Amino acid sequence: MSQSQATVISSSSPLKRIMHAVRAIERGDYHSALLEEFLKESGELGQLAQVLDSMANTIHQRNTQLILLSKVIPIGVSLAAEKDFNRLLESLVAEAQAFTHADAGTLYLVEEDKLRFVILRNTSLDMTMGGTKGAPVTFDPIRMHNEDGSENRANVASFTALTRKRINISDAYEAEGFDFSGTKAFDKKTGYHSKSFLTLPLTNNEGGMIGVLQLINAKDPKTGGIVPFKDDDVLDALILLATAALDGYIREAALIHEIAKLKIEVDQARRQKQVEEITDSNFFRDLKNRAGEMRTKNKGE
Repeated sequence: MSQSQATVISSSSPLKRIMHAVRAIERGDYHSALLEEFLKESGELGQLAQVLDSMANTIHQRNTQLILLSKVIPIGVSLAAEKDFNRLLESLVAEAQAFTHADAGTLYLVEEDKLRFVILRNTSLDMTMGGTKGAPVTFDPIRMHNEDGSENRANVASFTALTRKRINISDAYEAEGFDFSGTKAFDKKTGYHSKSFLTLPLTNNEGGMIGVLQLINAKDPKTGGIVPFKDDDVLDALILLATAALDGYIREAALIHEIAKLKIEVDQARRQKQVEEITDSNFFRDLKNRAGEMRTKNKGE
C-alpha cells in the first residue's frame, strides 16, 4: 500500500476503512495495521474490527496449512527421494522460484571458505547454468573472508553465510551496506535489471552452513511488475524441507565415501596380512632357502 493510498484511507470514514480491510481479506493481502486504530476500541466498531482481524488471521492460517498439505510437503517428500544430486539442486531452486514468483534464482554451496555457484536460473534471459542440463557455471566462487582475514560482509550472499541471517532487499540499486557492483556489471552485460533480492541461509540441524539460496526479482502474478519479496511461512517450510533433503544427501554421500575408503583400507590390510602369512610359512622359507642355495651354486660355477 502506497503512502498516498494510506493517506486517503486514514482520512476516510470508519466504515470505508472497515470495507477496505474486508476487501484486503478477500484479496489475501490483509495485515492488522489496516484496523490498528479500531482494534483498541471497546465499542461496537472495536468489536467489529477484532472479529475481522481474528477472521483474517484464521483464514491465513488455514490457507497456509492447505498449501503445506497440498504442495510443500509433497515437494519435500519428492526432494528427499531424489537420488540425483544435480537434479535435487535444480528442483530446490525451481520450487523456491515458483513459490515466490521469482524470475531468477542462484544456489551456492559452501566449500571451505568460499561459496561456489552450483545452480543459476533466469527465466527472462532463458539462462540456465549448472545442474543436469545447464551450461557450465562460469562465475568465480565468492570468498567469505578477505585476504587480510576480515569477513567479507560487502557481498550479500557471503554476509548471509557468515551471519546466518536472511536478507530482503527491495531494490539493489538503492540498497546501502552491500556491494552490488557484480550484479550491476551482469545487468549491463545482459540488459537485465536486478531489483528485488531475497537471500536465504541453508543450515543443517547442527547450525552448520550448507549453502545460500538467492532469489531475484519477485513478480506480481497479476501485473508482472517487479515487487519486494514477502516473508512467507510457506516458503520457510519449503526451505526447511529442501535443506533437510540436501543435508541428507550430503551426509549419505559422505558416508558412502567413508565406507569406500574404509573398504580400501581393509582390503589393503587384508592383502598385507596375506603377504605376511605367506612369507612366514614354512613353504615360503624353504623356497627362499632353496633360491639362496641356487644363487650360491651358480656363482661358484
